[in-house]
Amino acid sequence: MLKKEFSDAFKKLMECMILLLGVPLGVLFDRLIIHYGWKLSEIFNYMFVATIIAYPLAAGLTIFQSEKKNRAFEYLFSLPLSRFKILLYKIAPRFMFLLLLIIASVFFSIFDNIWINGFNLIVVFFISAFLSISINSFVIGVIGISFFYSAYTQASRAIHFIFIGWDPAKFNDFSTVALLFNLLTAALLLIPMGTAFWMTFKKFDVKPLKWQLKSYLYIVVPTVLVFYTFIILLFKKFTELSG
Repeated sequence: MLKKEFSDAFKKLMECMILLLGVPLGVLFDRLIIHYGWKLSEIFNYMFVATIIAYPLAAGLTIFQSEKKNRAFEYLFSLPLSRFKILLYKIAPRFMFLLLLIIASVFFSIFDNIWINGFNLIVVFFISAFLSISINSFVIGVIGISFFYSAYTQASRAIHFIFIGWDPAKFNDFSTVALLFNLLTAALLLIPMGTAFWMTFKKFDVKPLKWQLKSYLYIVVPTVLVFYTFIILLFKKFTELSG
């Protein structure tokens, strides 16, 4: 099974790497049509960023793609493996390729702060993975990930503002303090999501999906509501202080 999962994860990586074909196309488009004088390195950086953003989304959301497509969950659960090992074999290869992309971004100097941006990509991957079993549509999945990721980033910034006494001059998205609050906020979001994901997968069977998502309803929905309530209240407070 592990070999198959590595193969699937590699195929997903190659699918996302197709975006890099935009590099030569961008060069031709610039030289033949728009004549903006784009540098090859600039075009490569843009397309690599698109690739490294697309991969955690695609890799996370499609963890159970083959099982859903071929209705093979029964076969998956018949394997002589615990459900924990099944998840480990599915997630580990995809996560490994994400780490390789993050490491590659260091050599190409893609990000201003690899710790912040790399960690955010990891958060996107686990949000995607934890939603994978509950969502069948890739488009809806991307929308859902955007919703959860926004909750994560805005809540982290709100906590950061509280820590610095509401002084915008002291705010820095790429500081060590910002990373610490990102870690805290990610834990507050991903632990409930991961719990709901595990509880659902642990008892998952061939019954209709909608009857197996109670953990998401009772754990994830209240969590994200608390996040957005906190963000709205803090935004109102910040607006009052700014005014």
